[in-house]
Amino acid sequence: MGQPLLLVRRGQARVRSLLIVAVAATMTLALLSGVRTADAQAYEPDASETAPAGDAMVPERSAVPGGVVPDSAATRAMPSSAAHAHAPSQDEVDQFADRIIEELGTLELLDQLAVFDRGRVVSFDSFASSMMRFISGPKRIDGHPPAFTYLDMTYRPERYMDRAVIYVKKKVIRGRIARVIEEAGREQLQQLRTDPRRALTPEQEAEFQRRVDERLYRFMEYGVISPVLLRDPAVADLMDEMSRDLLRTARAVEEISGAMSLLNPERLKSRLMLLPPPSGDYHDRWHTIDELAAASFDDPEYIGIPAELRADLTTAWRSFATSWGRSDADGVHRAATRLADLLHQVNEDPDIYPSTTRLELESWYFGNRHMTWVWLFYAVALVPLTLFVAFRWPGAYWVGLGLFAVAVLGHTAAFAIRWYISDRFPNSNMFEAVTTAAWFGAVFGLLVEVFIRRLPIRGLFAIGSGAAGMFALLAAHRLPLWLDPHISNRMPVLLDMWLYIHTNVIIFAYALVFMAAVTGFMYLAYRLIRWLQGAEGDWWRNEYARVGGAASLIMTGPDGRTYLERPKTTLGQVLDGTTMILVEVSFILLWAGIVMGAIWADHSWGRPWGWDPKEVFSLNTFLVFAVLIHARFKTQDKGLWTAIIAIVGAAVMLFNWVIINFTIAGLHSYA
Repeated sequence: MGQPLLLVRRGQARVRSLLIVAVAATMTLALLSGVRTADAQAYEPDASETAPAGDAMVPERSAVPGGVVPDSAATRAMPSSAAHAHAPSQDEVDQFADRIIEELGTLELLDQLAVFDRGRVVSFDSFASSMMRFISGPKRIDGHPPAFTYLDMTYRPERYMDRAVIYVKKKVIRGRIARVIEEAGREQLQQLRTDPRRALTPEQEAEFQRRVDERLYRFMEYGVISPVLLRDPAVADLMDEMSRDLLRTARAVEEISGAMSLLNPERLKSRLMLLPPPSGDYHDRWHTIDELAAASFDDPEYIGIPAELRADLTTAWRSFATSWGRSDADGVHRAATRLADLLHQVNEDPDIYPSTTRLELESWYFGNRHMTWVWLFYAVALVPLTLFVAFRWPGAYWVGLGLFAVAVLGHTAAFAIRWYISDRFPNSNMFEAVTTAAWFGAVFGLLVEVFIRRLPIRGLFAIGSGAAGMFALLAAHRLPLWLDPHISNRMPVLLDMWLYIHTNVIIFAYALVFMAAVTGFMYLAYRLIRWLQGAEGDWWRNEYARVGGAASLIMTGPDGRTYLERPKTTLGQVLDGTTMILVEVSFILLWAGIVMGAIWADHSWGRPWGWDPKEVFSLNTFLVFAVLIHARFKTQDKGLWTAIIAIVGAAVMLFNWVIINFTIAGLHSYA
């Protein structure tokens, strides 16, 4: 009997080793892929991040017989002022940008300036990043920082009249626009064929078609398009048609129209509210320096600004604008230095004009991708933690727990910085809800690991919360348009204490739901391995925590040990016990969160329940776990059904957070 048993154990060890190697290799490849992609998106001005240079689909003048350039969407729509304006070459722009960004550090100097934007006082860098996200989405034009591009669009707009700078998010919308442009290109080519004066050779036709295809490919791949093409009558008709489809395309058209409207130098200037209220009243409006320059000296709005300071501000601002238009980097830097000093003199009240430290910290936070790159630390920590669960190596546990603690510390730093610069608890939009929920789960996982470090379930809470943190921050890192990181004021509806508690309890419960799905998935993987190894008989009947989740940590046997500490406890029982602990806690929190939400709804809307989509699917998640708890009493294979229903519950929760929030309008659309 000894030899066969030894062979079986060796076979189990081989399968387990192969599984762990496969998991580690997969995570490593995903990690390397994520690093490469994230770095390319954040820092490299390559094709994936830099918008194409232009979208005009006409051949070069020298390529057309007689030098006659045929009509096209670009030439028809080009404004006359832009057609004749002198635009600097790309080399000149790059040299100017290098001087502004690298040599002189002018953009860092501008980080000391505050801008009033949509109800908040923010740093100039975060303001520019937010504005450029409306225009070019996640793409960096020519690889330059958003602050540079914003000012360049403001003071050298002729460079962007026929540049691919407008971002179209949905590929379905891109496809419809591309088909209209492609059809317009065919009609244009047909006109060239029928006009003897402008007839093209076969080589010229092939070149023309190649350029059309190249620009359409760039548009479909990167999502950026020239405003000139969007003004073409055929495209404008399509946009008008799509704007009437309220369910599928109206919102996308509204975003494109908003970007087109914002891509106007006067509109961009009007958003630069750099001048704090001279009266010293927090509730008075901020102004642009252009408004100050145009106002009369006896205007009551500016009566609190001394005449000398007012004249200096106006002179410095005009010098800044003129120098930028002339690509005079030294002049821009001198004017920016002067402005940074003068604007702080208008109102030095820290309650109105934030300190330089806060402004620079906010710029650093946004410049470092809101610290969402902390997902990498979570991903790295999962490797040794998984090895510990498989092989019970103490060294792997402590290495993994140390890396996990570093990840939690970085996540906490990001959480604290956002709280500080927003001056409120960060839970008011989807970005904050997702990242804060993951932070709740991470802190919970770390605290639990400290208290259960001697029990068989150690390592599993760190794996569950680490996976939740990794996926949440990775989503925030890779999907900035869906999870908008812009900091906004809390909506008045969210100021109620009941709703404040309700929101935090619900998102904490959602983090635990995801963690339960992770351990449930691990349980299914364990069962699959046992099945592949050819386990026989009713072995599965014992692969569950017999006394439930929390009871496994409380109830003791005659020997004084808890259920999970007994010598013959299997990995399946440990995984099932962990899943049940998470399910039990999340079930209680979901119930409490729904009740508190109903109390708030009764206060605010006059009824505790209204069958809003968000309410319905929150209840559905709760009911799924109610079914799970009942399944523990009725099914024979309790561990299997617990894992399956835990995963289903997480899927319902994610549907509620993703599909309901982004596609179905309701009273909870702000959350």
